[in-house]
Amino acid sequence: MMNDNYSRVLESARFTFAQNDPQEMASRGAAAFLNYPPLSVRYLVIPYLGRIYRISWPQGEVLEHGTFREASFPTSLIILHYLTRATGQPPQGKWLSFKELWGGQSFNAAYEQRALKPLASFFHKRPEHFYAAALKMGGVKVPSHKGCLLFALPRVPLLLLLSPGDEEVPTKSTILFDATANCYLETEDLAVVGESLAARLIKAVES
Repeated sequence: MMNDNYSRVLESARFTFAQNDPQEMASRGAAAFLNYPPLSVRYLVIPYLGRIYRISWPQGEVLEHGTFREASFPTSLIILHYLTRATGQPPQGKWLSFKELWGGQSFNAAYEQRALKPLASFFHKRPEHFYAAALKMGGVKVPSHKGCLLFALPRVPLLLLLSPGDEEVPTKSTILFDATANCYLETEDLAVVGESLAARLIKAVES
């Protein structure tokens, strides 16, 4: 059961979503928009971290495509925020660390603890599984960066890197964001994206 605070936050996101034109949101966020006027059916379809979701408009209900299960609170909130905030600006190809995002320094300690350290801890003895998990989620290898490119959302690319450690140097994981990331999500939301990505990468290996 979602607590009252979560319910209020989600209702606020749904209210803002309902005030926006669905076709414009789909265009700016590179989502699909499906409209069937006879039944008043209107919804957007969008991938998020390797899964497909369907968002009804104007209700703002976020369901996993195919299973029709309601998405978790963090997933619903990130998708609704992304669609209402999206500017349509294309990626710049300039990569930033989390602390270089707007206000990122304020959230960086918590972000590293919840997103980067779990990745480094889980994959430190099996770096090959790190990239295999990213590829399983739809990522592609980027040899020039010795990393993997994965789109969290259609206009939010991430560059994933893992530097294997040894007895003296600890393993280090890195998630880099395109310079346009804040055109789509607030930095606090991008922290949630990083945490969710870490959890899904680990689950992709364990499943």
